[in-house]
Amino acid sequence: MNILAVVAHPDDEILGCGATLRHLADAGHNVFSCVLCSTAGERFDRPSLDRLKQVAKKASNLIGISESLEYEFENIRFNVVPHIEMVRAVETAITKYKPAWIFTHHPGDLNIDHRVCYDATMAAAMLPQRLSSELAPTMIEKIFLFEVLSSTDWAPPIGEAFRPNSFFDVGASFEAKMKALDAFEGALKPAPHSRSSDNVRRLGKLRGSQVGIEVAEAFCLVRDINH
Repeated sequence: MNILAVVAHPDDEILGCGATLRHLADAGHNVFSCVLCSTAGERFDRPSLDRLKQVAKKASNLIGISESLEYEFENIRFNVVPHIEMVRAVETAITKYKPAWIFTHHPGDLNIDHRVCYDATMAAAMLPQRLSSELAPTMIEKIFLFEVLSSTDWAPPIGEAFRPNSFFDVGASFEAKMKALDAFEGALKPAPHSRSSDNVRRLGKLRGSQVGIEVAEAFCLVRDINH
């Protein structure tokens, strides 16, 4: 099975579903990513571009991503990009990787790029039904929306909240996620920041406790086709 993570920035897939992607890769599935803003130009503590590409590649490998399609849409400016351009970028990834499952952002995030990425991904996910002669209409069986610390949790208490209904037991792969975050310079912040190492671990424990397991990653499952 092919798995695709569609993300705004190059560390979002690690934070949102890194342990789950590693779990799926370890189970023999093919894991790919589509990163819409691979340069993260406005990030305060971003390393040099060459160094960013190095650490991003290393971190991606640690969570089992075998190949990534990268774009250079401007950071924190997704909302001024024509919607069709963003959708077509994601459609290209869907056509290339032919995923059965897609992971992407939640629409309630504080970060505008995350919200635009969600909108574009959901629109692009209809591509198989628009091009049924080229792709099976039911090719994309599941779409999971993930949470990102310091974005999903920072959103104001209005609109659509993150209410997970799908959980992955990542007890065997969670340390790979933490190693990837350590490898990705600047991804983690000092405590008590929401995106500190301690809080990433606490969230994993919290999500696990909701379903009676040791550690989990949680998602909103918004498409679920069962054959």
